[in-house]
Order: sequence, then structure tokens, then C-alpha cells
Amino acid sequence: MAQNLAELCETLVLKNMGELSAQIFATLTEHGRQTIHALAEHAGLPMRRVRAAVGSLMEEQLIHQYAEEGAPSYYSNNWRNAYNLVRHTNIVDLVNDRHGERAGHIVGNILQLGHARVGDLADAYELLPVSKRDGGVDTDNGMSNGGAKTNGAAASHVGSASECHSSLRALLRAGILVKVGMRAYMPPSDLQEQIDEAVISEQFPDRKVTGPKKQYEFKLATNSLKRKWRDEDAYSDLKDVSSSRGAIKRPADHFMNNNKRIKVNGDSGNGMHAAVNGEHSGPKLPDDMVVRIDFTRCTLALRSRQLQQLAKRFCGGLTATVYGALLQTLEGKVRAVHDDVAAENSDDDDESSLPVCTVSEVAEFLDPSLDLGASIKGLSTEKKVLNGAGKKGKMRHAQDDDFAELGIKREHSDSDEEPTTNGYSGYRDRAKRIAAIEAHLSLLEEHSKHFCKRHRAHGSNEWRVNFPALTTTLIEAELDATIQARYGRIALRVVRLLRAKGKLEEKQVATGAMMRIKDVRAVLTELQFHGILEAQELPKDNARQPSRTLYLWYCDTKRAQQLILQQTYRAMTRSLQRIPVERENYRTVIEKAERTDVKGHEQEKLEQPEKQALREWRETEERLLAQSARMDEMVALLRDFSGKDTSLTA
Repeated sequence: MAQNLAELCETLVLKNMGELSAQIFATLTEHGRQTIHALAEHAGLPMRRVRAAVGSLMEEQLIHQYAEEGAPSYYSNNWRNAYNLVRHTNIVDLVNDRHGERAGHIVGNILQLGHARVGDLADAYELLPVSKRDGGVDTDNGMSNGGAKTNGAAASHVGSASECHSSLRALLRAGILVKVGMRAYMPPSDLQEQIDEAVISEQFPDRKVTGPKKQYEFKLATNSLKRKWRDEDAYSDLKDVSSSRGAIKRPADHFMNNNKRIKVNGDSGNGMHAAVNGEHSGPKLPDDMVVRIDFTRCTLALRSRQLQQLAKRFCGGLTATVYGALLQTLEGKVRAVHDDVAAENSDDDDESSLPVCTVSEVAEFLDPSLDLGASIKGLSTEKKVLNGAGKKGKMRHAQDDDFAELGIKREHSDSDEEPTTNGYSGYRDRAKRIAAIEAHLSLLEEHSKHFCKRHRAHGSNEWRVNFPALTTTLIEAELDATIQARYGRIALRVVRLLRAKGKLEEKQVATGAMMRIKDVRAVLTELQFHGILEAQELPKDNARQPSRTLYLWYCDTKRAQQLILQQTYRAMTRSLQRIPVERENYRTVIEKAERTDVKGHEQEKLEQPEKQALREWRETEERLLAQSARMDEMVALLRDFSGKDTSLTA
């Protein structure tokens, strides 16, 4: 494990878990996998305190546990989850954008707890089924400022048990939450050994897996067992809610008002939006189900958000919104970036293995009220009417024309004047909307960065995204921005030239960059000193004299990527370590503000200089945390989005 990353993880554990847990984590970092007795001996702590710290770390899933029958348990650090402590803010922001503040509030609490039972979440929020409330109207139970707090978070975002279970089901379907089993605590290496041993004992009694044929059969069998275990631990609406003893229903008047809308939309809400924001009926999740955050699925969502931001820079906000819907559709079909269960004979760089989706699936993730043709000439779907009657009349005539083309004479009723849930007034409007989505996707396909590509031949309504190529594009763009900010535009020009042409001599670099040789030599030396460029020596004779040696300069993108990644680790550590130092400067006013008789009444109990000092401290802390979150976005890009980095796998 790299020293910078180990120091960062220890700082995060200290900030979130306290000194005792940080000491145990540091001991495991120094000595590796240990039993609890050896851990107490190395840490120099009594067994009682070590057991308490190990229990706290296991609740947050910051350490792995492995034990065989009749053997003591061994503990080791979970580096990936330890680093993910700094990613909590970005994950909550992501869930807030996609699923609403209620789901984001639940995710924030689960992140603080590590994992939680559904029944414990309901008890902590002091929720009651809607049928036991006063006619389904939520009350605050006499609690001020949003109600009681659970682990420092207000419970006002979740109004009823039905809303809580609806949000949990939506998050489980989206993959943000996953069920927790005993295998979640095992180190990946031990889990792989257990799978290999199970396959060998069942299918290879002679315990010989040598040779190409047996190696291939062994790989197929291990992948099959991995999929079986993964499917057993996966959430399913059919098997996971069937054990529940009851279902939470909405009030009768609410059901009657929305009954027609649900039937029109195919007995379901509008994609992912209604699952969280509108539809709260459905089966209740089992109280004994344990859930946690799936950080690998969140990594996919973070990658989609950065790709959408990149598309917004070049194609505009509306086209980027359509692209975001395409990426979100593909998230449910693409394999997780850290999932080691791959399809047989598949290559990650092979475009034929990339997932595809239809335009209709993309439309389900878009806001029905969004005018997709506003930025494309001739495709605007917004109707220009003089008054409400004119709007209804035009909608009715448009629908009559659609049915007349099919040879159907339509009779009007009052219900025909209501638009459907998806915002379509007829087949023609839906066709125009699909055409507008395809127009935006075509713009993305024609761009030089090739954000997406039509599947198969021209005219197909299936689309796919080459994630490996786009991830490489994002990484190169981030490296270019870093080099330009540190060393200037001339250095960036030289790096791009070497990246495009390969290994070049000084004269060739000067010619390509249109600069003098002595100026180029200074830039090359500076970039070599900082590890961005390297030089290969090619002596012309055995004497190896510098005057008789060619120096070929080249840019090693992987090395520069790892260098900047390590520097980012170190910068994040320094930012987090700066917080307690700054807090010490404002310690007096902070302690006064945290007193029970002052907390909540700061405006009345604090003097004006104290208010100003407290405001400065909060702004300083917010800036440091925001800077850490921005650096985490760079770490996710350089390390996690490709899924090829295994440095955090224990």
C-alpha cells in the first residue's frame, strides 16, 4: 500500500471514528493481518478496548474478518471503504440530484452507520404506517425544527413509513443500496480462495487444473459460482418483499386521485421519478434486511455525471441532459467497474461487448415537461395557443387525425381532454419526442469525442457508449488541465505533441512546437524533473559519450497519472489535517457555541465578535471539506472509473 494513501486513510479514520479506532487501523496497516490477541499486543492496549474498536470498525466495514472452523479470526484493513469515507459528500449530492432529498437523507444516515437494518431505520425515524396516522396526514409529533435527530441528521425529510420504504426500494432497484451478507466482511483474496476450493472439490476430484482445457473449464466454473453467489445476495422485489407480513398503502383519496394516471402509464410511475417522488404504495421491506451503500455502483453514477458535464461543455445543457439520461439507462446494464465476474471470451475494449439501450428507454429517464426541440430548429414540441380552449381543441384535433389515419372514428369524452402522465397528447407527440431525442444523440455521435454511437446499421434506435475510450479522454483532459495550471501553456503544447507523435528528439520537438531548441530544452528539463516526461538514451557507439548519444523524449501517460494521483492523496491528507489546526484557533468560541444553553440560540447568546469568529471558522471548514471533495473527483477519475486499478484490493 502506498504511503500517501495509507496516511490519508488513517487520517480519515481518525476524523470519523476517533483516536482508538485510528490506532487499531494504523496497527493493522503496519503489521498486516492479525488476530485480536496479536493486535492487542502490537497496539499496547487492553483487550477490552481492542474488542470495542474492532467492533466499531467492523460496523463501518473498515476492516475485513476471516475465520475458519476451529481457528481464530483474522482481521485486515479494508482500504477501499476506508478511502470512501471522503466520498460520502459526493455520494449524498448524487443521490439528492437523482432521487430527491428524502433518499439522500436516508443514504447519508446509512453512510454514517456503515450498514443498517430496515427495521432499525424505521424505529430511528420514529415512523408509523400511514393507516395509523390521522387520515394519512403527516404530523411532526411535537418535535421542533424537523423532529428528532438520528446520528446528527434531522428526520423531517422522511414523513411516513410508506415514503421510507418506497425510497429504500427505489435505491435498492437502482443499485445504490445492496443487501449485506456474511461474505461482505471477507477479504477478496480469501473469498477467491474459498471459491476456488469449492470448485476444485466438486468438479476436479483429482485436484489437477493444469493445461489449457482444464484452466478454461476451471475459469468458467469459478465465474459461474461467483454469479450464483452474487445473485443470491442481490435484491429482488419478488423474493425480498414476499416475506413481509404486510404492505403499506396510501390513503383512499390519494389512491383515487392517482388511479387513472397510473393506469395510463402502464401500471407504474414515470420511470425513476415516481418511484421516489410520487408513488409510496407497495410491499413493505422485511425489518431484518440489512442494507449498505454499493460504492462500485456509485462510482458508475459519478462517472456518468462527469461525462455529462463534459458533454455540456461542448454540446450545451439540453443535449447534455439527454446524454445523462442515456448514461443513466446504461448504468443498469453495464458491469460494475470493480466487478471481477466478466463474460467469457469478452474484452473490455471490444465495442461488441458494450451494453445498448433504445431511445424509448432513454425517454423514461427524461422529464416529460422538457422541451427537447428548443435547441434544434424545427423540432420544438411546445405548442403556441391563444387560450386554454384553443390548446384543448388543438390537442383533440391532433388526436383525431392520428386515429383517422388508422381508420378509427373517435368519440370524445371529458377524460380525453386530460393529458397522459408522460405528457404526450397522442402518438404524434411521442414520435416527435423520440425524434428529438435521436437528434440530440446524433449530435453527440457526430462530435469529435464520440460521446455515443448508434448500434449496428444506420437507422437503428439502439445506442451505446464506449466507456473505456471516453474514460481515457477524461483522464487526458484532466492531466492537460493540471499540466497547464502548473507549468504553463508551452509545456502543455510539448506534452500533447509527444503524446501524439511518440518518442522524438529535441530538434523534432522544437520543429513540431515551433520553438527554438534552447527554449524547448528548458521546458523538457523542467518536465523531466517533475516526472511528467522521460528521456531514452541511444548511444551511437560503445563509448556512450553524451555528445555521441541521442535522447528521445516521450510522455508516459500512466506514470504521470500515478504521479498526480499520489500528489492528490498527499494534498487531501494535508487539507484534512488542517481542519483540527484551524479549529484550535477558534477553540474558545466553538466550545461556547456547543454548550447546551447556547446551542440553537447563537444569535442571542453570542456577542458580535464571537459571531464573526464562528462564521469565519465555519467558512474555513467548509472550504477545506469542499476542496477535499473536489480532489476526490480527480481521484475517482484517475483511479476508479476505468476499473483496472487494483491497488485497493486486499
